[in-house]
Amino acid sequence: MPLQFSHKPFAELTLDELYDVMWLRDIVFVVGQKITAESEIDGEDRACTHVIGRDANGRVVATARLFLGKSPVKVGRVAVHTDLQRGGYGTALMAYVNGIIGDRPAAMSAQAHLEAWYTRVGWQREGDVYEEATIPHLKMTRNVR
Repeated sequence: MPLQFSHKPFAELTLDELYDVMWLRDIVFVVGQKITAESEIDGEDRACTHVIGRDANGRVVATARLFLGKSPVKVGRVAVHTDLQRGGYGTALMAYVNGIIGDRPAAMSAQAHLEAWYTRVGWQREGDVYEEATIPHLKMTRNVR
């Protein structure tokens, strides 16, 4: 399961990288979870740093987007290819994301059914469950200072 991670601002993504990230998010969120494309393509990607995880064949299999200029840092669109979920790829992705964030406070809107997993990778629940894109979500935070 070796993954090669990289991250870069939107403006530095190649067209192929942008396509691969959007394809993966479409497979995970639109096709797999039935989230509408309107919710997925929200106009926010230009303001983000994008994390790309590639498998040994160079295929993009994991991604996340980070709003590094916000305080707290906002993390979103955490996705692992549906064929590879529950194989440790998400844990590797979040370790990389946590490394980028460093000791800065961070927050995300996480799917509620993943609360225990996000807790294991260093995040804490904050508040009650709410609906987002017709899926129960929780605010999760990471405060390492």
